[in-house]
Parts: sequence; C-alpha cells; structure tokens
Amino acid sequence: MASRISLAMIVKNESTRLQECLDSVGDLASELCIVDTGSSDNTLEIARAADAAISVFLLCDDFADARNESLRLCKEDWILILDADEVIASEDRIKLRRLAQGPQDCCYQFVTRNYTNNRDMVDFTPCHANDPFARDFAGWHPSQKVRLFPNNRGAQFEGNVHELIDGSLEKLGIRALETEIQIHHYGQARAESEIREKQSKYLNLGHQKIKENPTDVNGFIELGKQYGEVQDHANAAGAYREALKLDPKNVEALHQLGGMLFMLKRPEEAVKSLNLALRLDPNIAPAWRNLGVVHAEAKRWSEALECFEKAYALESNWHDGPRYIAVCLEGLDRIEEAAEHARNALRLVPNSTEALKLFVQLEQKLQRRSQAREVLTNIIDKGASNPELHNVLGELYFYDKLYDESKAHFGTAAKSGLAAAYNNLGIVHFSLQEYDAAQAAFEQCLKLDPTHAGAQKNLEKVQAARQAPA
Repeated sequence: MASRISLAMIVKNESTRLQECLDSVGDLASELCIVDTGSSDNTLEIARAADAAISVFLLCDDFADARNESLRLCKEDWILILDADEVIASEDRIKLRRLAQGPQDCCYQFVTRNYTNNRDMVDFTPCHANDPFARDFAGWHPSQKVRLFPNNRGAQFEGNVHELIDGSLEKLGIRALETEIQIHHYGQARAESEIREKQSKYLNLGHQKIKENPTDVNGFIELGKQYGEVQDHANAAGAYREALKLDPKNVEALHQLGGMLFMLKRPEEAVKSLNLALRLDPNIAPAWRNLGVVHAEAKRWSEALECFEKAYALESNWHDGPRYIAVCLEGLDRIEEAAEHARNALRLVPNSTEALKLFVQLEQKLQRRSQAREVLTNIIDKGASNPELHNVLGELYFYDKLYDESKAHFGTAAKSGLAAAYNNLGIVHFSLQEYDAAQAAFEQCLKLDPTHAGAQKNLEKVQAARQAPA
C-alpha cells in the first residue's frame, strides 16, 4: 500500500493565511492535524471546514510542546511540517509525494525561502522577474530544516523558540537528506505591529529559556538570532559570546558572531571569528559569504574573491554569487572576466538592479554598448519585465544618438511607473527640441517623485528654452 502523509501545524489567528496554505498542499496529505494555541478569529472554522483533526493547546511559552501535540494527532506513515504563512509550489507537491514512497529510514531537509525586503542580509537573494512567489518582496534569504520525516519513531521537537526536530531524529539514527523542494514563507507579510509583537515575545521566551537552563548553548544561539532579527547587533554578539564560553568550538556561534561583529564595524574581530568557524568546518557557505563581504569592504579583493568563489561552489543556488565575484574581479582590474560574471548574474536574476548596474558599468568600460544592448534585449525577449531593463536600454541607445529606440524604451519603462524613465524621456525630447513633450515628461516625473532634483532643473531648462528669442 502506498505511504500516506499527515500535515502537522500549529496556528494562532491565521484566518488570513491558513486557507492558502491548505490549498497549496492540495490532496498531498491524507490528514490534517492542526493545533490551535488560542485563536480569537475564525482560524478554527477554516480548519474544521478542511476536516482537520484539531487540538486546542494553551501555549505555555514552549513552541516545542505545541509542535509535539500536533505530532500526537498524526496517524499516517510520514509527517510534513508547515506553518500557516507558508505554501508549496504545485510542481513540488509531486516531488514530495515521490519522497514519501521511498524508504522510511531517512528524513528530508527543505530550504525555506523567507521573503524579505531587507537587502542588507549577506545571504539575500533577489527574486527573479515574474516570480509568482515574490509577492512584491525584493528577495528572500534561505534557512534549512527537516520538514518531512517518518512517523511513529518517537521523534520530538526541541527548543521553546525556533523549535526543531532535527536533533531528535539524528539521535534516533534517522539520516537527514537534502531535497530541492522549497517552502515559500511570508512571515514578513504581516502587519508591522504583529511582527514586532512576535519578535518581542520570542526575545522574552529566549531569555526565559536561558534563565531556566543557563548552560544551554543552543539557547544562547537562538537568543542571538532573535536579537539579530530586531537589528540589536550588540546584544546578539553578546549572546553568541556566551554560547562560546560554554562551547568554544561551536561553529554556528562562531559564524553568527562574525556576522554581528561586522555589523558592529569591528571587521578584524569578524575575520578572526569567521576564520575560526571555517577552520572547524570549511563547508559553511554562509560563513564564506560573510568573510568575503568583510574582505570586500576593506577592498582586499583577492581574499574576497576566494571566499565568494568557495561560497558559490558550495551553494550553487546562490544566484547573487556571480555578482559578488564580478565586483571582486573589477576591483582586481580583471574587467573582461568581471563583465562575464556580471552578465551571468543578470541572467540568473534579471530584476536585480545591482546586477544590472554592474553589468552596464563594465560593458561601458569595455566600450561595448551595442553588445550590452543585445544582452538586455535578449533578457527582455525571454520574459523579464523589470522596467529598469528598458530604462537602461534607453540610456544605451541615447549615448549612441539612436533617439527613436531610446524613446521607445524610456516610454516602456515610464508606463510602468518609473519616475526616472520619465526624466530620461524628457531629456530625449529636449535634445530633439520637442519642448511640449519634454515638459510633459518632466512634469510627470515630478508628479511621481516630487524630490527628483534633475527633473526640476530640466523643467526649468525647457521653460528657459521656450522663452529664448528665436
């Protein structure tokens, strides 16, 4: 008989998200096991309508206990863990079903795409153009943990915050395998007040856990991550240092401490911490990325290049890797190689403004405007819809006085609401002495962006040109 899957979740006030999550799972799970931790909206009504097995659990500041209550409800061969603000792609449901038909002596780690607009994260990956899961987020950062594991083996979640089942499965001798299946997580789509409330609660729980068990290394690491999420880098670093007092060779604490020290503008200490982590485990791609960023900030281009190349080799799905490599190659004056990597970066992430600017900058240095136009046109023809692509193409045509093509691309970018494109369109019209069209374009730019100083000056130039004697 084919193996069957139980979906296990804990929820609280998820009425705006739960249905979409369940819809994304479809008929993949033969039973839904939902633990409610005190909802005051209609979350439970949605769960009942989905014919879920439901347990009400008054959360006592320990998420692991609530998770374990959801496991108790599960009766099928496999257990899949999701949160209400997560979804699975339809094509990944098929892959997941295949995994469940395999041997039950293993569990599976999934990469979670945590969507965010915080571009400062070293592991930030810009969303692809037309990515149906982007939902107006600039990109995402990855995390990885076990999501699918065999039932009835006695595995239990551990940790009252950032609870995981990975360690329990490892103790039971159940090997963890990686899978290409991804979870799409929209925790940052919540209201700002809700996000702050959740972060504050997690911090309080983290401190409580440390108070109850002051020798818990992982407790200090979890606390450090929580402080990192609220941008309190000093307290985050302090938590990681406490973890290292208990376990001086803890790779995770060393790696995370290095990142916080860099944010605190203590680069040499950051290098030391990251190097110690990599000496203990040279296969940590995020640590290589962080170390590369520290070296690049100091313009130590050779060292930074080596770090980014190692990170990219370890994690080929780091789509922004080629751009980081290109920046280092440019710093080393290896412009031809830099341009090649920048072109690759842009093809991987065509809506990355950073990759676009770098690519064009390098092609300009190589005096290859026509080749650059060909690359950008090819990317657009393949479906990329980033208005910046058209805006830059317009500039490249304008530099070569190809005004018709320039106007066409600026016009396309402007129709997408890009204020700068209206300014550029106005410049073309002004160059052709088409003053009415130029004035209209500059005014539209200022309507979209009243602070655009260039458009204001250009509008004054148009008005002065009109008043000048013929």
